[in-house]
Amino acid sequence: MYRRNSKKASPVHYRCKFVSHKMNQVFTVDSLLEFDACFHLEYSPLIESFEAQPVGFVYQCLNRHCPYTPDFKIVEKGITKYIEVKPWNITQELDFQRRFPAKQQKAAELGIPLILITEKQIRVNPVLNNLKLLHRYSGFQSLTPLHTSFLSLVKKRGRVSIQDAGKQLRCEHTLILKTALSLVSSGMLSLNLVNEELSLNSVVWSNSCES
Repeated sequence: MYRRNSKKASPVHYRCKFVSHKMNQVFTVDSLLEFDACFHLEYSPLIESFEAQPVGFVYQCLNRHCPYTPDFKIVEKGITKYIEVKPWNITQELDFQRRFPAKQQKAAELGIPLILITEKQIRVNPVLNNLKLLHRYSGFQSLTPLHTSFLSLVKKRGRVSIQDAGKQLRCEHTLILKTALSLVSSGMLSLNLVNEELSLNSVVWSNSCES
């Protein structure tokens, strides 16, 4: 196995820190694209755990032993996988097309599939924008009387728009939106992150209800 030494980022790399409340730690990633991938890993209900820059391995390519560190190691529905994040244009280069199959072969020998994802899977909106907005309200927050009243209203109504909840609870728009997103971020409520931009018109429901 191979652990890459932590080095100062080169001028072409943009080291970013992602605060994961799912994993209760801060990850350092090597690009803005990897940073954006973290939002998907953080909020996907299928991803049980993830790790950035995990212990890697040595593979053979062009008669040489080459060290490799995957961008992520995840557990998805009980299955461990490696993830490589690359811009689409890089995946079309000859060097990548020579090396990546060799990396996949070695990963398969280790019993862990290596999956490639590009910005075509990561930078999809409105999903990514919604996840970034949700992340602003993530982390531990104690329940206020407004949180409790909001949860009680959703339990009673089944589904309710954030704007209607604000009217029912006589709460101004900014505060009711912040309250709703903090409850969604904590997993107490759900909403549609895929098809529409988050707004006061977004409908929330309890996780005990069918979506």
